[in-house]
Amino acid sequence: MKKVLVTGATGFIGFELAHQLAERGLRPRLMVRRPSRAPLFASVDAELIQGDLRSDTSLQRAVEGVDTVFHLGARATFEPYKRLVDTNLRGSENLMKTALQAGVQRFVFASSLFVHGSQSEPIDASTEPRPALGYGRAKWEAEQSLAALCDGTNMRLASIRLPHVYGPQSLLFRQIRSGLAIFPGTMLNRYTHLHVADAARVLIAAAESNWTGSSAVGDDDPVDWVEFFGVLQAHYPRFRLLRLPAWLGHLGAAVASPFVRLRGKPTMYTNGTVTGFNLELPVARRLLWSDLGIEPRFRSVHEGIPAALDGSLHFRWRNPVFDGGNQ
Repeated sequence: MKKVLVTGATGFIGFELAHQLAERGLRPRLMVRRPSRAPLFASVDAELIQGDLRSDTSLQRAVEGVDTVFHLGARATFEPYKRLVDTNLRGSENLMKTALQAGVQRFVFASSLFVHGSQSEPIDASTEPRPALGYGRAKWEAEQSLAALCDGTNMRLASIRLPHVYGPQSLLFRQIRSGLAIFPGTMLNRYTHLHVADAARVLIAAAESNWTGSSAVGDDDPVDWVEFFGVLQAHYPRFRLLRLPAWLGHLGAAVASPFVRLRGKPTMYTNGTVTGFNLELPVARRLLWSDLGIEPRFRSVHEGIPAALDGSLHFRWRNPVFDGGNQ
């Protein structure tokens, strides 16, 4: 990699990715849609460029002279499919077409574990996608479309299905810092997690190794939410968790939906959120890691959560969902 573009750089994972790329001396080009978020990178040696996935002209500027694209830009919420398809599918197609025309060599797509539905057996290379959410459907369709667009070309495409990624900047840790989080469901479903630092490392390694294909990834130890929040409370006793029945979470989301639609802004308070975090989504141990030639820095939430809490002590962040603008 010599010149890289990151879309979605002002988001949670993109922010970490941009920092890691800059630390490697790459001076990444960061595509920013909302200028109000550009000051996040005041201390990062990066090239900022105004761009929008819906603007072919801005995308042409963004990919000029670039050999690698890290594509994270999209509406990253559990809203209905119709609200997600524009950025997740059509925006991704626009970017890929423009990248192909510009001769970009590598394209790393941040997909989602939600391309899979609930299942008890660990997800591995043979597991077929069966999305249960509109978000997962949009990501799965984007994976297929991107693969079709670059088929027969010299483009190397890697679609990385990220699990629940957590860290100081995540929405979950925003709730944790407030002292209270709400979880609707039994919390007994096994889930795959990944610290944000490792998520960024995986994306970079996929580009550096020229890995191609689609794969899920996670840390070494999928755990249920009882264990996840138990680790949190052990290290941060002032944190309190309010547990609700799943049906009550669905009811609350249904009541809130009309008001959310009127706002027209992204939200995480949806029926999809309740459904998504009650799925059974374990990933096979070390899936993808050995192919990339790296190992997770945080092998489980027992190591990753304390590190995320440490990061929260000196980190001020406002997630794009809450900064007053549409994604």
